[in-house]
Amino acid sequence: IETMMIDSAYTQIGKYLNLPTHAYMGLSDSKINDSQAGLETGIGAVMAALSGVNVISGPGMMNFESCQSLEKLVVDNEICGMACRAIEGISQRDEPIAKNLFEGFTQETQFLTMPHTRKWYKEEHTFPGIIDRDTYDYWVSLGKKSIADRASEEVDRLLKETPPSLLDDDILQELRKIMDSDAKACGVSSLPEIKL
Repeated sequence: IETMMIDSAYTQIGKYLNLPTHAYMGLSDSKINDSQAGLETGIGAVMAALSGVNVISGPGMMNFESCQSLEKLVVDNEICGMACRAIEGISQRDEPIAKNLFEGFTQETQFLTMPHTRKWYKEEHTFPGIIDRDTYDYWVSLGKKSIADRASEEVDRLLKETPPSLLDDDILQELRKIMDSDAKACGVSSLPEIKL
């Protein structure tokens, strides 16, 4: 938390000086994608959003920035979306706020079915892709999937739907030569094959 506090402080200095800012926030020291990872990422993402950091590195990162998890990246995308939504705040759309909705109010009044509610509901309410917003019974009917299960399924879906590389083969081969050369210079005999 102290590092995030320092990042927030220097972000404010950057804002004061009209400079762009960057911070490593939204990452976790956890070794697995668990509650600690969610807690640290959530706090970091909200602090970064509230601080106004221009560029954030960290989503998907774990274990002191030493590894990247695609599943955590998917979860962190949801967390960052929620943090961004939080700083938008609640918009006042009517003056005074939807006063006309209370005219003729009875015990049978259903605000959720009113045109005004239907009009603004999707703009004011976040609908995340993998965060569970279902009733218990519906969640059970879907197989009792945890967020880790849903994130893994989303990663699989995204990897299957990934478009072909936008780089020509000769450029990819040249990049591979550079990576192999740099790896050997650092004592790494071979890199894993990357399918693009």
